Amino acid sequence: MSIIERILSVFQKNYPNETRDVIWNCIMAMSAKTELTESNLENMCQTPLVSGFGGGEGRGEIIKLAEALGISGISNPENSHVPSATNVEGLNADQILDRIQAVLPFPIIFPPFSGNCKQGLPTKYGVTANRHIFYLWILNRIIELCPDRNSSIVEIGAGFGVLGYYLDRVGYHDYTTIDLALINACQTYFLSRNLQERRLILSGEVENPFDLEHKDAIKLLHATDFAGIPTNRFSLMVNMDGLTEMGIEQAQKYVQHDCAPMLLSINHEVNAYRVCDLKQSRNRKYRYLFWLRDGYVEELYV
Repeated sequence: MSIIERILSVFQKNYPNETRDVIWNCIMAMSAKTELTESNLENMCQTPLVSGFGGGEGRGEIIKLAEALGISGISNPENSHVPSATNVEGLNADQILDRIQAVLPFPIIFPPFSGNCKQGLPTKYGVTANRHIFYLWILNRIIELCPDRNSSIVEIGAGFGVLGYYLDRVGYHDYTTIDLALINACQTYFLSRNLQERRLILSGEVENPFDLEHKDAIKLLHATDFAGIPTNRFSLMVNMDGLTEMGIEQAQKYVQHDCAPMLLSINHEVNAYRVCDLKQSRNRKYRYLFWLRDGYVEELYV
């Protein structure tokens, strides 16, 4: 069975009856007007399929990453001048990324397949977009929190699956996504194009995708599959830009589950609840403004 046939089979099974909050119902109403075909997936960034998790540009985020890593100075409201030695504004994207690469413990390799992201920023490291830069930060965090490459990562709401691509490139192979059906379809195609040598397991394709016999496969699962996750199956749960948009009951279900001892959350706080308002068994280790995206908070719960 081809990857497209597998994607369509899983989508047709999971999409009709899934539970979504009002925000994602509205987004899906726009996205679902585009037919799920190989051509549209090949050019997904030029279609409404990626509504709600697509992105473009990236230069501004590259500068913010440089600031977060201490490569660039930051402006001061009392004196906006940043000394030339620490000001990267005059450098092009490649020059800034070169400086970033010098301090990161992993190689910067943007995904070769971008879904025809014409809105992205071409660099010598590949075409990038804002979310590609966000995930460089998250990968750096994961290496700090879980340095053992045998660590297992589950991402709730994974978008394109960029984190799965990055993790694979640095040696983490036990990666699982939990998502809505249409986003599952896009991330499956994205990862199948970027990691052609890797085994992908889709929702419903094996009896127990959480069994350790599948630890070397990438598992792309539906929200309904989450109920089957065993206690302490994962080392870390990650969510970026999702927990405060999916409805409090669904969000509560994720953060209360003991499938991982740590939760890394990067979310905004403008809806009816915040991540820190949710009841969970973990304790908050830190809470900071997220360096790379205005209006977002990074929190670690352990």
